[in-house]
Amino acid sequence: MELGELVGLEGAYAQGTNLHHALLLAERHLRQHPDAMPVVLVVTDGEPTAHLEPDGEAYFDYPPSPYTLRATVGAVDRLTGTGAAFTFLRARDDPRLAAFMDDVARRCGGRVVAPTLDGLGAEVVADYLRTRR
Repeated sequence: MELGELVGLEGAYAQGTNLHHALLLAERHLRQHPDAMPVVLVVTDGEPTAHLEPDGEAYFDYPPSPYTLRATVGAVDRLTGTGAAFTFLRARDDPRLAAFMDDVARRCGGRVVAPTLDGLGAEVVADYLRTRR
């Protein structure tokens, strides 16, 4: 997608943080572009509280349901299988989010960064350049 198309998209509100869906989209993109460098940068301000059901409908629950957590971790595992390098950028200081991100990063060999909001853009670019092969 070209930048102009991306910024021209209409936003859609969906309740919760659906990291599962984001990871599924990343996996699809990497599988469609096998020559692409598999770098996954996750920027989130909340623990995963939603996932996609097999029929495509979003399911929300707070606190996160065990099913949502399993679906999200399963998506991380599949992406890890593609050789993707992960960086999780935690955009909020929340102990539950920090614990989840730390566990998932350990699982996939990724890292967690907690930048300030002002430094988020620079951190994303720096991490992308660091993980390039």
